[in-house]
Amino acid sequence: MTAAVTPLRAGDPSRLGAYRLTGLLGEGGQGAVFLAEDGAGRRVAVKLLHARFSGDPKARSRFAAEVAVAKRVSAFCTARVLDSDVEGDRPYIVSEYIEGPSLSEVLAADGPRRGADLDRLAIGTMTALTAIHQAGVVHRDFKPGNVLLPADGPRVIDFGIARALDATGTISSTAVGTPAYMAPEQISGAPAGPAVDVWAWGATMVYAAGGRTAFGQDSIPAVMNRILNLPPDLGDLAEPLRGIVANCLSKDPALRPTSQNVLAHLLELAGSLPRAGAPQDTGGGEDAAILTQGAATAATGTTQLRVPATPAPPQPQTPRPQTPRPQVSPALPVPGPPPPGGQVPGAPWAPAAGHGAPTWPSGPSFPDGGAPPAGSGGGPRRPGIGVLASVGGAALAAMVLVGTVILVQFRGDGGPDPRTTPAGRTGGTFRMSVPSPATLDEEIDPAHVTGGTGRFLVEQLFTGLTELGADGVVRNRLASRIASDRKCEQWKIEVKEGTSFTNGERIDARAFARGWARSAAAKTGSGSYLMTDIQGFSDVAAGRADELSGARALSPAFLDVTLTSPNCDFPARLSEPAFMPVPEEAGKPDNRTYNTRPVGNGPFKLEEHRPGTGAALVRNDGWTFGSTRFDGVQIVFSDDPARGRAAYSAGEVDWSALTPGRSSPAPGEELVTGASPSTRMLVPLTARGPMKSREARQAVSYAIDRAKLSQILGGVPKPAHGIVPPAISGFGNPGPCPSCDKPDPAKAKELAGQAGLGAGSEVNLYFRQSSVYPDLAEVIREQLQTTLGWKVAMKASPLENFEEFRETLVSKDASGLALFAWGPDYPGAYSMLWPLLGGDVVATGGNSHLNYSGWKNARFDAVISEALADQDAHDRTNLFKEAEKTALDDMALIPLLNDGHAAVARSDRYVGLGMDYHGFPTVTTAALK
Repeated sequence: MTAAVTPLRAGDPSRLGAYRLTGLLGEGGQGAVFLAEDGAGRRVAVKLLHARFSGDPKARSRFAAEVAVAKRVSAFCTARVLDSDVEGDRPYIVSEYIEGPSLSEVLAADGPRRGADLDRLAIGTMTALTAIHQAGVVHRDFKPGNVLLPADGPRVIDFGIARALDATGTISSTAVGTPAYMAPEQISGAPAGPAVDVWAWGATMVYAAGGRTAFGQDSIPAVMNRILNLPPDLGDLAEPLRGIVANCLSKDPALRPTSQNVLAHLLELAGSLPRAGAPQDTGGGEDAAILTQGAATAATGTTQLRVPATPAPPQPQTPRPQTPRPQVSPALPVPGPPPPGGQVPGAPWAPAAGHGAPTWPSGPSFPDGGAPPAGSGGGPRRPGIGVLASVGGAALAAMVLVGTVILVQFRGDGGPDPRTTPAGRTGGTFRMSVPSPATLDEEIDPAHVTGGTGRFLVEQLFTGLTELGADGVVRNRLASRIASDRKCEQWKIEVKEGTSFTNGERIDARAFARGWARSAAAKTGSGSYLMTDIQGFSDVAAGRADELSGARALSPAFLDVTLTSPNCDFPARLSEPAFMPVPEEAGKPDNRTYNTRPVGNGPFKLEEHRPGTGAALVRNDGWTFGSTRFDGVQIVFSDDPARGRAAYSAGEVDWSALTPGRSSPAPGEELVTGASPSTRMLVPLTARGPMKSREARQAVSYAIDRAKLSQILGGVPKPAHGIVPPAISGFGNPGPCPSCDKPDPAKAKELAGQAGLGAGSEVNLYFRQSSVYPDLAEVIREQLQTTLGWKVAMKASPLENFEEFRETLVSKDASGLALFAWGPDYPGAYSMLWPLLGGDVVATGGNSHLNYSGWKNARFDAVISEALADQDAHDRTNLFKEAEKTALDDMALIPLLNDGHAAVARSDRYVGLGMDYHGFPTVTTAALK
């Protein structure tokens, strides 16, 4: 079957410029497409745009610029743009002519695609989108009608046309695209990047596999509503394509994989992924190599995606137990260390011996029941650093104390040395069961992990500038010194010399600059929210630059950092994975080979990583800070805590993480616990309804018995005395929140009366269906009913759909209370307080902010700003305390519990084995008895 060519109609032109028109190929909303011949007699396709798209001279100029960009797209599974004319009365675009029907025509005639046909379609179209995106173009109207099916594999047409038309300004009042294939951000009017094409590809694959669109095919408003609010119907789509498509249809564009990531995954499943680092004869490096391979694979009739084999269950007494990946994925409690100790403000910069004096330049995780970490397939993106827009950079600069350059020197130059741990035997393999890494594609490299097991693995495989100890103290590792100018905008870091990666490559300031840029470019790692105030971040994140202009290696020994606004709390982030160094072989953040088998410089090396099953680590004898006692660490990924516990009971592992809030030990089990830097709270929706009154919010707080809430969760979570958890140094003590410290039913009734909320008042309680929140919600309902006589309406949302929960809270008819949990993104109170209460980050349906309360307080905002501009660590802590007290006095949030980590462990077999700050075993310093 080939595309039908019909004769020219009356009124159709016979020639456009140098092209002789010979027939009509089709017509749509943008214009008519003609078969034509150029001066040499070669057939081309000419799209004659409707007269209404001609526009004014400025619009024509913008149109020409957009089409010029489209011409740069490589000829891989595309119909290239060859020519255009926007100067005449009849603007047109010329592209390659592809002889073959459209996908929509084939589906209408022959029905859904299956097997190799569908796999070739998936690979070919994703190859085209990758080529389009590598050229800096966004298609924005990818759909079955824009996919042609010639004999040599799929081709994508009309890329760049939608953007070019939009550039004319003639269609700016309407969303570009076809409704059934439009991404949520296109419908809502948000900026449309390459992620919209990834979404449209996913929707097209659903239609190709089943003949039905993923979000229905009735009225346009109904389809758009489903796209915005409901999960897709994946129909008959089978694995492994089903899982890939599901990720591509994530409603948050930041959670969708890039086109090149999807293509690499498809080629890997087809057994034709180019080997990383292999010599290329394509002339364009690895980018061209993967496009070449994609086009070749799509043209091969026997192409087939293989479903990865399910690993066999672990056998008793085997040294490396393997566990099949379950369907549920509860996350470990969120990490979030306390602020660094031992800072030395006011000291001048003094370079170490042998270095010249540098010159200054001129210019997490959520607990169980909270939102999943970024990149795990659902939930909000973390807020970026440096979002105090209401105060502004000028006001912040005015607050900075006038003085000399300050020096930050963390306590303990090298941190705890494993050679000084208590006596124990060297050797043996420590075996542990923990959840699988919370990343889209089980990446375990610094650029992609955010928390949980991914963070634990990075901390074993990499050593960074600083390190957060189990005691919550940040110590220098590869940073000899960290200093700032008096504004806390310019930072200089001296890197310890003489260290190397396990591949022998030298570690210097350039390795850190490389690693930071890689993290900034990754869409799903912690760099996407921890690096937003580093100069040049937006350019790297958008693909406009390969290096952060604000993180430069002045020399092998010095890393220069420039922030876009003052932040004296900056060094508190540097122990996070995003700030680790990487070797040159890491390449770009979509290098799956490195992402799943990273080469680092930590206490251990990666021996094996089996996504969905586990990982094996072995001692790195070349580690700068000594050698570990264990020969290795065997890690079993088990997202089912019951399975991990069974492995522990069977003697197959020595450590098994427990579900937060469900941590009661069985007879004979040894329970290990630790504080978690996260707080469970009630969020009062202050914009409307019963919680608009401060007295009502205080009545709720006095009515709740937090000790009872702790008891129903096994006693590991402790009653909260404030918003910032006690794991953050200087916070969590009784006093700032009297209503948090002890319930007072009489006071609660008095305050409820002042608020006009007597017995029978109706209050909504929103929560998610996790393993913890329904029990908490029931106890809270009972306490509010018993103490205040209120009628509490329980409003539950599915755990797997955070967006539904969020959209409920930000809707105009929402009122009452919501159960929520939050942990800071890095060691400090700022990232605990500002994302939840900042006046500029109030959550609405048009953003991804997390101030669901809707609370605004000018004094709170000003004090946070003042804290960030204060060079003295002690003063900063006091200012953050003042900000927290301001919020607690108004009961902007109602703290309930400070979370805890829990695990069962055979501590009697080891010395030095404890729980680190994030709830994992201290394998670097432990040893066999």
